[in-house]
Amino acid sequence: MNNFFQFLLYLIFIATFLFIFIIAFIILKPFRIHHKRKVSTIAIKLSYLIYLAVFLGFVYLVLFFADNPIMEDESFEFNVSAFYYIIVLLAFFLPNVGIMIRRRFSENRITYNYIMTFINLLTIGALIYLMNIMEWKL
Repeated sequence: MNNFFQFLLYLIFIATFLFIFIIAFIILKPFRIHHKRKVSTIAIKLSYLIYLAVFLGFVYLVLFFADNPIMEDESFEFNVSAFYYIIVLLAFFLPNVGIMIRRRFSENRITYNYIMTFINLLTIGALIYLMNIMEWKL
């Protein structure tokens, strides 16, 4: 019976994360092309959607398959884990805030779109790096 509830919990989280991704896709309308800023608009929207998929996958893996909490008694490992937590917090806030305030930049929107695309790609790289260095109990 325990495996059934565990499977149900996995299924609920997968359904919730898919729902979040679908809502983000509907709100962003990634293939709605702006006439003046075609490439930069598509770049920021697609990089955000890729970021969101990687971030939701990272959260799912950490919630269910992370081997051990990173907190240890040794000060070096605690400092390193605090650095990783800061990276995850920045990975959560920077792209989301960036995609929400993009319409406030009217004059330099192309530059802003490319900067946020670069930040999204850096965030994707950081999350993939964190996925590779963590120990998983799959």
